[in-house]
Amino acid sequence: MINLMSFNFQVKIAGKHITLKKYSKTLQFNYASKPTFATKKGTSEKNRENFIKSIMRARQKVFDIIACNINCIPDYYGNIQRPKFWTLTFAENVTDLQTANAEFTKFNKRLSYYLYGVHKNVLKYICIPEFQKRGAVHFHVLYFNLPYIEQKEFSKLWRHGYTWIESVNKKEEIEDFAKYVAKYINKENSKGEDNYEIYLEKDLLNQKRYFCSRGLNKPSIYKLNIDEELYKVFINMLKEFNTNNQEYQNDFIGKVEVNNYEIDKASVMLNIRNAINTLHKIMHDMYNRKLVFRYKQIKKHIMSFEDYHEKLYVEMRAREKFRERVSFC
Repeated sequence: MINLMSFNFQVKIAGKHITLKKYSKTLQFNYASKPTFATKKGTSEKNRENFIKSIMRARQKVFDIIACNINCIPDYYGNIQRPKFWTLTFAENVTDLQTANAEFTKFNKRLSYYLYGVHKNVLKYICIPEFQKRGAVHFHVLYFNLPYIEQKEFSKLWRHGYTWIESVNKKEEIEDFAKYVAKYINKENSKGEDNYEIYLEKDLLNQKRYFCSRGLNKPSIYKLNIDEELYKVFINMLKEFNTNNQEYQNDFIGKVEVNNYEIDKASVMLNIRNAINTLHKIMHDMYNRKLVFRYKQIKKHIMSFEDYHEKLYVEMRAREKFRERVSFC
């Protein structure tokens, strides 16, 4: 069965946001990549550059997660809650991320029990840990389904230090939440200290810059192979919802055209999803058919096993006769 597909077009749907990417080269996925050779963390000459690139990727992923989950995840009783952005600090100088994460997990269970009387975490969130140069860690957490709770009670349940809730000016705007949260994934921390040096010292360069609760909605990503005419159909269909366009290029994937859209109309979003899903299904059905090589179809292009051995035998006898004539002379 063919398990190799090509694509030159990618669609990403995250909440109300759609991103179209058109590649000048035809790319492939489900292929074997070349082996990579690990280097000691922090020793690569391009390590700082890679760290900055990882920050940019993490910021985009955070934006996608927020776009997919804000104002659409109900609480334990089925009610939609306004997102709330909290910062949690440690009074003691907790520097180990694993220890801090364990305490954060316990806190969410205590908070869920306080709110709903259940012995498990039912809260949905995305969390960005931030380090200071002295080593202390604290958390910036966007809760998607946390109901109102007084700060005094919230801090009492946290038990480890100060907490405060941070306001976002336009709470109905997804971009405001995304930008507010993503600003903590940066080259510098909130005190202006170099995050690369901090992560390098803590041996955390290869760690994720954020973590999430289970069960969050994820963006839908589709990879297709389409022609220029179909690409223009998508562009014309969505042109009134366009927010920005950009273009970039590198040696591996060639030129990439990026078009971003924000769609508030449910009917338009449904049509886009139906069109993408139809194309995706057709492409998968075509590539996932079993391919059987039949002798009748390819016999003109190959030599049969018997013919091959007969040819070898004739050539061998000819060489032997030639040697006999030479030796006789």
